[in-house]
Amino acid sequence: MGRKQYGKQFGKIFAAIALLIVTAIGLSYGSLLRGMDQAAEDYSQGDPEAALKRYENIEQRLRSVGALRVIPAKDRRNLIFNQARLLYALGRYDDAQERMDREAEVAGSSSNDGRFLLLKGEIAFRKAIKNYRESTRKDTRLLEESLHAAEDTLRDSLRLNPNDWDAKYNFEYVSYVRNLLNQDQQGKIKILMENVRVEEQRPATLPAEQSP
Repeated sequence: MGRKQYGKQFGKIFAAIALLIVTAIGLSYGSLLRGMDQAAEDYSQGDPEAALKRYENIEQRLRSVGALRVIPAKDRRNLIFNQARLLYALGRYDDAQERMDREAEVAGSSSNDGRFLLLKGEIAFRKAIKNYRESTRKDTRLLEESLHAAEDTLRDSLRLNPNDWDAKYNFEYVSYVRNLLNQDQQGKIKILMENVRVEEQRPATLPAEQSP
């Protein structure tokens, strides 16, 4: 009889502890989601640096407790994508690519999310333009190769999101620039280099309905 009573008491204690843990996790995750919303608000108010810092702090908190891999995949992708998008907007292209590599590391691949491929293509295009402008040799062959890589990535993005207007515009624009190179129309190329018009995505608000 005593053992049964002890067992019941132990079971109640265990259930209470489990409930407390679940409640604490729920409250903590709710706090993180609110932080994501605040980061989106910072961006909408014209402060991308503050928004980026919020996102980075949220990711660090998740990593510190080993929770980045267990939160909903959509929220994790949005969290990492938004950091990459803000870094891209700030002209920190290598850092933006590094953030996307983190998602590929966690998930195994980010190729099933057209937004990541679109951003990767945009980064490849911007870096190609930047390298061409800063180069003293003005190697059009290297530029053409870089543009071809950006074009291929944007094409892959379109396959996943065929109705994405930004992906359509950017793919057609990069293709146009590359065709000009093949036609040796250097005058037009110079103008295009000075006035890059690739459309940019806005960071996703969190939580939000995004591509799978």
